[in-house]
Amino acid sequence: MMVVNHAPSPLRIFTDQPIGFFSTAEAFVFVSAFLAGLLFQRRSEKLGFHAARAATVSRALRIYRAHLGTLLFAFIVGGVFLAEFPGIQHLLDQYFKNPGAAILAALALVFQPPLMDILPMYILFSLLTPCAFWAAKRWGWKRVLFVSVGLWVVSQFRVRDMLLASLKNPSFLNLGPFDLLSWQLLWVGGLIFGKCVQQKRPVLQLSFRAEIFLLLLAIAFLALRWYTIAMQIDPGKQLWILDKWHLGPVRVMNFFVTAWVVSKLLPALQRWEIPLRPFSAVGRNMLPVFCCEICLSILFVGMVDPGKSHKPLALFLVLGQILSAFFVAWFLDWRSNAKSNHLFAAAQASSP
Repeated sequence: MMVVNHAPSPLRIFTDQPIGFFSTAEAFVFVSAFLAGLLFQRRSEKLGFHAARAATVSRALRIYRAHLGTLLFAFIVGGVFLAEFPGIQHLLDQYFKNPGAAILAALALVFQPPLMDILPMYILFSLLTPCAFWAAKRWGWKRVLFVSVGLWVVSQFRVRDMLLASLKNPSFLNLGPFDLLSWQLLWVGGLIFGKCVQQKRPVLQLSFRAEIFLLLLAIAFLALRWYTIAMQIDPGKQLWILDKWHLGPVRVMNFFVTAWVVSKLLPALQRWEIPLRPFSAVGRNMLPVFCCEICLSILFVGMVDPGKSHKPLALFLVLGQILSAFFVAWFLDWRSNAKSNHLFAAAQASSP
């Protein structure tokens, strides 16, 4: 879905917020936080807080290196070899104004071109994870959640936008569209859910009537979303309560109720383990697959002029790119298995 959404393809009508007024970005952040919370809690229980913190910081550094790889590809391939293409001119317009300053700003994560703005948020939130667990250990998770909700409420007054507007806005400064004061709420929520799952504790105890209400609410959001698609309107751009970049309150509600319903359906997927193995491979190799697809999207944008209609070509390219995600995941799995087999054979040969 993220591959399609990053391309000028007619398939976007089926992948851009298809089950409610929220996108794949919300799911990506929440699931990442869920796994981060689960793993941090598991490591804390087995190895201690310091070991869990070291592993999280190491993970953040790996994401940072992967982000630098995508930037290097964009600045060299896009900025040098594809610089004359209109799509690249639009994508890297601020880079072309001041390349040196943009490169330095990108290293500091304060220059985030389109398509390359979610990994910086992932890096910063990964570094936030040990801080959240430390604060929860000292003051409790309820207070951590209250602070998170408070920051989210403050963000609804567009504090970030006012601060950025007060600057002279140099060409190399581009923090991306995501308001971190808003999106940290999804990350903290994911950490709490992941921690509780690791401890085998329920996060919320809801009655049967409450769960039925959430199901009906999720269906209502789904129907309303497809009504707006049919009418070719985007209320997220018109109503602040559905704003994406600042996570409007109704948007948060929609994501929560839909995520709750989906969580109830997840056990049924165990019956489809074999057919879903290609998706599992993508999940196991998410970071390198994601970075490869971002690089391919940059090439895609460079080849397709956004001012002209190239629907057949765009459809062909995006289908090929989707297949490439599974191919990259298969290749990484194959290489990992081959390396493991080689080490096992070496250990067998060296044993008496």
